[in-house]
Amino acid sequence: MKILFSVSHFGFLRNFEPALRRLAASGHRIHLLADRRDTLGGTKTIDNLLATHPEAFTYGYAPTRKSDPFHQLAVRLRQCLDYWRYLGPRYDQARSLRVRASTQAPPIASRVARWPVIGSVPGMALLGALVRRVERALPYGRGPLQILDEHKPDVLLVTPLLYFGSVQVDYVRAARDRGIPVCHCVGSWDHLTTKGVIHEIPDRLTVWNEAQRREAAEIHGVPPDRVMVTGAQAYDHWFTQQPSTTREAFCAMVGLPEGRPFVLYLCSSPFITPHEVPFIRTWLAALRASSDVRVRTAGVLIRPHPQNAEQWRDVDLRDVEAVAIWPRAGANPVDTDARAVYFDSMFHAVAVVGVNTSAQIESGIVGRPVCAIQTADFAGTQEGTLHFQHLKSVNGGLLHLASDLSTHVAQLGEILAAPEVFAARSRAFIEAFVRPHGLTQPAAEPFVRAIESLVDVKPHPRPRTMTDRLITWAAAPVAAAVDRAAALQKARKKASAGGPAADERERG
Repeated sequence: MKILFSVSHFGFLRNFEPALRRLAASGHRIHLLADRRDTLGGTKTIDNLLATHPEAFTYGYAPTRKSDPFHQLAVRLRQCLDYWRYLGPRYDQARSLRVRASTQAPPIASRVARWPVIGSVPGMALLGALVRRVERALPYGRGPLQILDEHKPDVLLVTPLLYFGSVQVDYVRAARDRGIPVCHCVGSWDHLTTKGVIHEIPDRLTVWNEAQRREAAEIHGVPPDRVMVTGAQAYDHWFTQQPSTTREAFCAMVGLPEGRPFVLYLCSSPFITPHEVPFIRTWLAALRASSDVRVRTAGVLIRPHPQNAEQWRDVDLRDVEAVAIWPRAGANPVDTDARAVYFDSMFHAVAVVGVNTSAQIESGIVGRPVCAIQTADFAGTQEGTLHFQHLKSVNGGLLHLASDLSTHVAQLGEILAAPEVFAARSRAFIEAFVRPHGLTQPAAEPFVRAIESLVDVKPHPRPRTMTDRLITWAAAPVAAAVDRAAALQKARKKASAGGPAADERERG
């Protein structure tokens, strides 16, 4: 089977590497297509795949869409719809998500939501339906069809598809018109609740668990019979990984006392914790002031998030005993060595602490008790996000959650005294959330079966109606104006970056 896998950038491949390997081992051929380049080491994943299956994989970048006359307008309309979804009651407590969505949309999207009548619930519902109808009527241009005609895949896989203003919507529609079945592979635990809208429902959706199946239906309107629960293939390798060092050697490498147990603090992304350092200083002070000698003397390893490590560059914690920051610049575990030391940090820790991060799930797989503190500092990105509720509730919840620092310190003391007792919660959560088909079955297996079943799906092209043509005709001058505005904005940014000489060229 020939598979075309469309990703926004190759950094997303990290979450599918085990499944891609199994597809290759089953004799399938996969072309990996990215819309843009990334800075997260995504091509390292491609190097890993080519090293073991050079005959199975090819890769490349999608051509520019500048010549598609309706492309910019379609993206702007999708961004409006992506933002407006956050105005519903489901997100009343999610102020941080609403604010972020508003920054991703054109300014007019926020303004019209405040207008009398139009900004009311019925008004926004009517406006959303109108914008959705216009967006779906716009032609998607020749680019997506050229890609499909060049590679002639039997199936098309896409991820993440629902990022704000996603251009991958056009691939889904083009594939439908070519009779190619499409599967949206949900890449992470938060994608269905913290990103945009699925603007074109594909033939199939793969998700990790039943909680995500419900989200797909309730939030995005995906029929449940199109959703296939596979488990989290992104984490298959953690179930078989073995430590690469002893605990003593690991502590010596990162700069912790070798004779003490240590707690691992896993930092979160820039959106979740834009300013995490002050909170961690307060947390460390609470640990060192504890009356429990186990907590007071435990080592602490702080692991910065790879996308949020800049705030740690000049931080000096030498005034706090037995604390190490490592790796200070963060590290994306996309190759063998980086993955090994990341695993070692979880494996050798007695307990793990974090605010709201997928690394907490990975620590649960490794079998460590996972703690979190509900704090006003990050209320908007803990209780204010729907995916955090999974960590609290699925099959009893993963987190040992404390409402304040003193309660958390007491919990840590109990965990340090008997960590094996508290690890049972992690196992129960992982069984339901990460491996719903059984702890011993790699999630890549049902994922591959789901993809292979796509060959039996026969999508039908949606013919363009006279209404579609009239909408396109009426939208043409708007699309041209949006293109001009986008070009002018780009020129201004380039001029701003280029200094006086660039300013002179722009005036010319």
